[in-house]
Amino acid sequence: MSQECYKTSLKNYSSYPISHESYLIKKNRKTFHASNERRTPSAEQRATNAERRATSNERRATSNGFTLLELIGVIAIIAILGAVITPSVLNHLDAAARDAEDETLDGIAHAIKVYLRENRAWPPSLVSLSPDYLPTNTVQLTQNKNGFSRYFFVHPDISGIPNATGLDVNQLDDAQFLLISDLNADAAPVITNAAEFDAWWNSDDATAPDLTIHRGQVSDAYRLVTLSAAGTRGAYQIDGDVTNWDCHLQPNLTHARYHLTGTTIGLDEESPYTMPEVQFTLARDTGYRYNPCHATGSRWRVTPGANPSCRSLWFSTANAAVANGTPCLTSWSNAELLQLGNPNLTFEPGTTGGTVSSLIDMGNFTPSTNIAAMHYVGRNMTVTQPGLLVPTTIDLFEGDLLLAVAWYTVLTSTNSILVVEDDVFIFRPDTPGDYRSGTFTMLYDNLAGPFIAITGISLVEQETVVGGQTLQAGTFLYSRGWNSHKNKIYHYVPEDDGLLTTGTTLLIDGSDIDMGGTTGGSAAVVGLDLIERDVVVGGTALRAGQFLVTLDRSDNAVGNGGSISTQINDVLILDVTSTGAGSTDATATLFFEGADINLDSWIGVDSFTLAPTL
Repeated sequence: MSQECYKTSLKNYSSYPISHESYLIKKNRKTFHASNERRTPSAEQRATNAERRATSNERRATSNGFTLLELIGVIAIIAILGAVITPSVLNHLDAAARDAEDETLDGIAHAIKVYLRENRAWPPSLVSLSPDYLPTNTVQLTQNKNGFSRYFFVHPDISGIPNATGLDVNQLDDAQFLLISDLNADAAPVITNAAEFDAWWNSDDATAPDLTIHRGQVSDAYRLVTLSAAGTRGAYQIDGDVTNWDCHLQPNLTHARYHLTGTTIGLDEESPYTMPEVQFTLARDTGYRYNPCHATGSRWRVTPGANPSCRSLWFSTANAAVANGTPCLTSWSNAELLQLGNPNLTFEPGTTGGTVSSLIDMGNFTPSTNIAAMHYVGRNMTVTQPGLLVPTTIDLFEGDLLLAVAWYTVLTSTNSILVVEDDVFIFRPDTPGDYRSGTFTMLYDNLAGPFIAITGISLVEQETVVGGQTLQAGTFLYSRGWNSHKNKIYHYVPEDDGLLTTGTTLLIDGSDIDMGGTTGGSAAVVGLDLIERDVVVGGTALRAGQFLVTLDRSDNAVGNGGSISTQINDVLILDVTSTGAGSTDATATLFFEGADINLDSWIGVDSFTLAPTL
């Protein structure tokens, strides 16, 4: 600073009055005294401060740790809380584990149902579900999270039944399976029969908290298939398994079983199974009925109504057949009644064809017999039986068979009867259409004369004109095996049978038409049937008043105005223009040629009748 400036400053400073200095001193003193007053508390303030210091000391003492008593109290509280909370937590964890196992078993059960639907079979084990049906390895599939085994059981009553066989209505309720898992131990269930399965199914899970059971019911996966046929025809395939209905009569044959949805069904009109006319995938309850009388391609039908009836040729043979080569049935005994019918039934002219089946085995009723004559009763009617003093009557019913045997025999079914070769008796099935059992009733005892065999018989069921002669309903036609009578057909009127008359007259004299030779000593009539109304059988038209006849040997010239040759297994049509001894006139045509269906020449058709196809 310059001297001038210093002087100026000093000058200015020295110019303040004295009073100002005094003011500053006083002011500073006042401020000091006020400060001292704030720093010196009153007695009340000093007491408050003392309390505050004591509280502060207590806090410092607490922050340094708990007392032993306080620590014991804290531990006790924690123990009480643990005792209350821990079981709840553990129970919650156990419930969660069981819920998880339930969900796992639900997933396995779903995979089992998918496997069953796709393969139409139960999985052989849980391992079969991995990996295609459950994307997991076999260990995770077969063991629960605690390492204990899971078990799979199908109800024992259905486990061994393949889908091709199906389930009946009682077994459908058993379409069940079990999945069993224990999270705390190996459940090790033993299930070998239905009772053991049902015991586990009905067990109370609450008694074993760690046990988890899934109960699977799959009856809703099945659909009912009903296949029915009256008789012996048809074939079917279910789930790849073929069933051929054999060539023996099985009345009201029915398949009524439950099969898995998606099963392939094939229905063939012939047996054995080859090419199905009907094929479908099972999606709902389905029923088909087989009727061989429908046209080819429509014999299996969904609707059982509008089923036409058709006729076939029932016959028997003099000798048994062994590996004969006939369609369907190739072997039979001479006690069996056979049927040549649909499918493929045809008669002459042309080629004889059809399916041979066994209707009745009379050998089931007697150790040894041979049916020499037969007639199928086609309508209910009453016929007369001669009595000692007055005639009696007997009722015949549709489906009855009139029979004669070749020799003495006793027949036993629902009842027993003793018959000989000159008797005509009735066989009535216990169940209509089912000839496996029935009752026997004598109709005519000694019809042809003592020890003279009946070889053919036909009941006149409605008024019929034959060669200008009217035959009344309830009368009979028969042939008999006795010398020169063998080639003749007789008419029997029961009302005319009495003490002085036999009721029998000659209707057809075979000698007049060279049937069995001109003297009757050659071929004999061993089977006959009267055609009473116009009918078409196997494509061949037959007219009322005609006869069907078979002979017991070959004949080279039968009939007037154009004779035909016939063999032992053939059936002829006689178109009669006049009747009576010495005046019979008839032409002959071939109706059935046994060689066409491979009947061996030594077999010999010896009785027959036209009857409904069974």
